[in-house]
Amino acid sequence: MPPSRTGRAHEGPLSRITIRIGPTIALLLILLEHRRATCLMSNSVDDWVSGNAVICSGIPGLTKEQRELCNINPDVTVAAIKGLQMAISECQHQFMWHRWNCSSLTVSSRTQQSSVLLQRGYKETAFAYAISAAGVAHNVARACSMGRLLSCGCDPSSYTAKTPASARGVQWKWGGCSHNLDYGMEFSRQFLDTQEKADDIQSTVILHNNQAGRLAVANNMQVRCKCHGMSGSCELKTCWKVTPDFRVVGKTLKDRFRSAVLVTQSNLGNVMPVKKKPRRNQRRKQKKNRENGISGYKRKPRDQAKQLFYYQKSPNFCERDTTIDIAGTAGRRCNKTGTGGDGCANLCCGRGYNVVRQRRTELCKCKFHWCCFVNCQNCTVEEWITVCK
Repeated sequence: MPPSRTGRAHEGPLSRITIRIGPTIALLLILLEHRRATCLMSNSVDDWVSGNAVICSGIPGLTKEQRELCNINPDVTVAAIKGLQMAISECQHQFMWHRWNCSSLTVSSRTQQSSVLLQRGYKETAFAYAISAAGVAHNVARACSMGRLLSCGCDPSSYTAKTPASARGVQWKWGGCSHNLDYGMEFSRQFLDTQEKADDIQSTVILHNNQAGRLAVANNMQVRCKCHGMSGSCELKTCWKVTPDFRVVGKTLKDRFRSAVLVTQSNLGNVMPVKKKPRRNQRRKQKKNRENGISGYKRKPRDQAKQLFYYQKSPNFCERDTTIDIAGTAGRRCNKTGTGGDGCANLCCGRGYNVVRQRRTELCKCKFHWCCFVNCQNCTVEEWITVCK
């Protein structure tokens, strides 16, 4: 999850709330802002290069290529890492009720591919690569337009706006600050794709899934407009393009996960989809249609560039196996009456479940006082929950 800014401590007679960020990220951001200010005030190239080295050496989990890229663009690298954190958080949300729930995926494992799961060809691996590449492109594109990065700004592309028939007489103007998706996608390639040589099925599939993740961002770009004129008459519109909410990207890739394409490597080294044999009832229906002179329905071919590729059948992820980064489902909370993925029958893999009493403390009865602090009480809540054996 992206680090949040340190907020003011809200104090009161009942409790005290303080929003904090991790010390490593805080130190990293402080060093970055300090070196940026030094660069702007001084023409010393040696100081700037030295500052980059200090910053990049403090980021754990970077490969040699990524560290070199960080030395050139340290601020963009920080935005990229925040994008990876956002991607992991979204992965955990999308797979909350799956046997595999992204619990083994971390920023360092994604950059170094140290996780055994990331060295496999499962559908889950495909999603992990795609959502990571999308997160980097998404966050860097937004950071560019917000003026947080030295090497990029708003999208410099010029667009031609077409006035719809229902809005004739309205003048359109692309004058807003569009998110710089081109820069974000290019940095995502440099940051994540450089480790792959595309000389085997694993590297080829990883590169494909990385690009599929970036396309999930590009294909969901949105147009925002602001009206100008007397009393909001909208005689003139200023419009710009923005990246979608990342939850939209996560849902798009989750749909791609459900319809992921099994591929294999041909004798020529190309990766190609495996043709599925029609099922028994499908063969009977096709035969009957041919006998009756009815032409079979042909589905519209899918755009393979957007699809997720995998080349290995996934394990069931039921039992814990640390050698391949499978945490298992023992101890996972489940819904004893659920019939879907969150149901104990599915999540517990037939092992059954235990009913336990859970006690947790949460903030309650919060009151806002002008200006500007909040007083809250700490309430203890007890509930019975079901967890997998």
